[in-house]
Amino acid sequence: MANEGQENTLPENKRTRTIELALGFVGGIFGLIGGVFALLFLPELGVSAILASVVGIVGAVFVTRNHTWGGIILVLSSIWLLISISFFGVLGFILFLLAGLIAIFRK
Repeated sequence: MANEGQENTLPENKRTRTIELALGFVGGIFGLIGGVFALLFLPELGVSAILASVVGIVGAVFVTRNHTWGGIILVLSSIWLLISISFFGVLGFILFLLAGLIAIFRK
């Protein structure tokens, strides 16, 4: 009965980053799909997009340990993905960018 008035919030250093992790994974999947599709037209850019997607997925996993650096990795990989395959990577770019900005600025 003593716990009725207490909130079940986690301290800042124990906060879960499920949103960023999910957005990063989904963005990585769409980036990989766009990279494989781009391999048909320009193999060099397709490989670059696949690498950007893998780095983005690693950044999404890294968000759970250090949200600032994970967010920076996600933002950089989103820009890399957009530069690599532009139109084919727009959805992955948006999801990576959202995940990175949420990871950097969420308290």
